[in-house]
Amino acid sequence: MSKRLRTVCMGGMLGCLLGFWGDPVSGGTREAPYESFILSAAQEQGLEPALVKAVIKCESGFNPQARSPKGAEGLMQLMPGTQTMLGVSNAFDPQRNIMAGTRYLATLKQMFRGDIRLALAAYNAGPQTVITANYSVPAITETQQYVRCVTAAQEQYRQYGSMPFLTPIRLDPPRLRPLAPGGRALVPTPSGAQTLLVNPLRLSSPVAQLGQQVTVELEAVNTSPRLGYGIVMINYPEHLVSFMAMHTSGYETTVQIPQATTEPGTHGVSVQRLLSSHWQAWAPGERRTARIALVPRLPQEIMLHVSVVLDEPGNRGTTQRWSSMVRIPMQAAALVERPQRRQTAQRR
Repeated sequence: MSKRLRTVCMGGMLGCLLGFWGDPVSGGTREAPYESFILSAAQEQGLEPALVKAVIKCESGFNPQARSPKGAEGLMQLMPGTQTMLGVSNAFDPQRNIMAGTRYLATLKQMFRGDIRLALAAYNAGPQTVITANYSVPAITETQQYVRCVTAAQEQYRQYGSMPFLTPIRLDPPRLRPLAPGGRALVPTPSGAQTLLVNPLRLSSPVAQLGQQVTVELEAVNTSPRLGYGIVMINYPEHLVSFMAMHTSGYETTVQIPQATTEPGTHGVSVQRLLSSHWQAWAPGERRTARIALVPRLPQEIMLHVSVVLDEPGNRGTTQRWSSMVRIPMQAAALVERPQRRQTAQRR
């Protein structure tokens, strides 16, 4: 997500200072209502509860109604596009917000190979910004302060023994992997038996080339015995793409032409755009496909967040979600010195 750290200080400067830099245990009364949500979400996603609690501390100061001028909402300050990708319908519901924010943080941790500092930087400034910074914490003052804030608060929570980390027993989460045909990718959800089956994504080329179209193909199956409805969504960095389109089987092609800019956004933070398409009347056992086409604008590798949702309206509590971070590397430009032709006068 991309936003400014200072914008969550909606309760006054004193509350902001206490919320971000004070002793983590000083706000115990504010934290108490969310302890069980934090512990449950952390265990489900394989994260340390102290880390999740520290993120909430530095994001919203445990204010469930926090809203920033940039649009970030709730305890872990989810941006509207991130809410949509994570299936959050009410960002001010503390339990759903914490569960979704923790799931997103766990995805970022996986994406950056377990590096918590990079995952936190990506949570604040967006994953594409971290990639552009050559897989390091970007030289953005707010992001660097944010990473220091969370790591300091996490250590204090550990020292005070707040919510010890219990290693959960859980199924493998989504992985950042090379795109190749074959095999299956299945992401369980806590609502019960998984009925949304998504095969590994396929990339038209192992590397992308500047100005050349590259496609990502997705195939999903509704294994439920009931009729469902689906949504395919993709979050992408606007400044790195000159053309974006998605065609879903049986439906129209959705096209976006991002604004012609090579700048990553305000203060170097990557601006993300959302492209989505609906699958109506998804029959039991039916396979649905989506083809995503994009044209790179800059010679930088691109990170996409692809998500699929299967909803069964007649069966409450059975919404299934699958998501994956997709890395599209760029072909290195070969600098080849071409021999120059010698210009000679033409003989007559």
